[in-house]
Amino acid sequence: QIPRETLIPDGETVIWDSMKGFRIPKATYRFIGLLSCETTIGGHKYSTKYLTHRETNTIFDVQLSTPRLVKLLKGDSLAINCTVTAAWNTRVQMTWTYPGEARKRGFVTQRIDQKNTEANIFYSILVVDKVRDIDKGQYTCHVKSGPSIKAVNTTVIVYDKMFINLKRRRKTALEAVAGRKSYRLSMKVKAFPSPEVIWLKDGLPAAEKCARYMVKDYSLIIKDVAEEDAGNYTIILTIRQWNLSKNLTVNLRVNVKPQIYENAVSSFPDPNLYLLSSKQVLTCTVYGIPQPKITWMWYPCRQNHSKTRRGFCSYTEGSFILKSGSNMGNRIQSITERTAVIEGKNKTASTLVVGEAKSSGIYSCVASNKAGKAERNVSFLVTDVPSGFHISLEKMPIEGENLILSCSANKFLYKDIAWILPRTVNNQTKAKKSLNKEYSITLTLTIKNVSLAHSGTYACRARNIYTGKEVLQKKDVTIRGEHCNKKAVYSRILKYKSTRNDCTTQSNVKH
Repeated sequence: QIPRETLIPDGETVIWDSMKGFRIPKATYRFIGLLSCETTIGGHKYSTKYLTHRETNTIFDVQLSTPRLVKLLKGDSLAINCTVTAAWNTRVQMTWTYPGEARKRGFVTQRIDQKNTEANIFYSILVVDKVRDIDKGQYTCHVKSGPSIKAVNTTVIVYDKMFINLKRRRKTALEAVAGRKSYRLSMKVKAFPSPEVIWLKDGLPAAEKCARYMVKDYSLIIKDVAEEDAGNYTIILTIRQWNLSKNLTVNLRVNVKPQIYENAVSSFPDPNLYLLSSKQVLTCTVYGIPQPKITWMWYPCRQNHSKTRRGFCSYTEGSFILKSGSNMGNRIQSITERTAVIEGKNKTASTLVVGEAKSSGIYSCVASNKAGKAERNVSFLVTDVPSGFHISLEKMPIEGENLILSCSANKFLYKDIAWILPRTVNNQTKAKKSLNKEYSITLTLTIKNVSLAHSGTYACRARNIYTGKEVLQKKDVTIRGEHCNKKAVYSRILKYKSTRNDCTTQSNVKH
């Protein structure tokens, strides 16, 4: 009988066996508690009471209150708390093994906390008073509940006295690269107890000097490394209660990837044109740590004669290293370097002098050091056309003569050259001729037997190969009347003030 409930043997949940008594095959929590077995014999009522509980052996967790390594000074006390979390109705056996166990160097106290509504908490505390050398070693807490066994341990080290050992982690020079996400300055430190740590940069507290500096354990972490992070760093370790202190200074060098000044001030969106046979000077101003090595390279322009990219340069023939006196592409008159302090930095200016511009290509200034490299490419397009695009008029024609206009464009910079004519020009009267030269393309327009109606604005259009934009050159043409010369003579004789030198219509001339 369970309080408030009567159980009658039914052969399944509760089974009566006269030889064994009552059996409950699948007992649940409803059968845990005070059970009373009652029977009546000869009018007399008999009862026997049983206190039942459900045993478990579930150990959830075992932890020590100390870290995996405990450091103590001789004479200090050691206390280790072993905490076991177990399921309800679980009972555990907790024992210790440790170096001084045979000599009974420690004493143990145990207790149980059943205030937790979800588990039982068991404690076993081992205390060793005034530790000695014999107390160093491994301390293990053993936990057992039926077949369940668990153990946790820690190691105890006992020192005779306080000390600080400080060494460099690396014997090589310390180097970082500007732009790196972070850099860690760390030392080899062995000390007891843990000392106070201070880092200095060039004699000043590092963490106060820059928000990018962070002290972690015995390391100094520099975030977003910059050039100004170079300098002398000092670590100071102090144990104040014993007036013990040690320090070590190291030098950090910050390498800077080469930077080319001309790249920053000009992006050179279009290739540069250089007049045929002219002398040219190219400059490359470089900064970096360590000082970069500067090399000039030449990439020759190989003309592509395809219909779609007529005159366009390709640079598939490889590169050539240039020196003073080189004749690869163009004659190199000289290559010189000059170092100067500019804005507080040692910058090197490398100057390449082209003696005579004849070949098109790319001059590349390559600056390199252990931190990386940088390049400045100068498209060197030789042209025999002023400004690369030009309209020329053979002469201003008189009525009845031929009008000859030439449109010239650099073949490496422009394509799709075409004339745009005034509406008064008859298609039957004009003729066009294209001349493909080494450096340029010339489209000549010839209009025969011009009349006054052919006066107007003539435009030549071309498309920039690199930008895709159209450009125009315009020429105003005024056709002179056939009697213009006679008018000039007649005007000088009569000394008319209204006489003009340009005769635009026949009616201006009086015979």
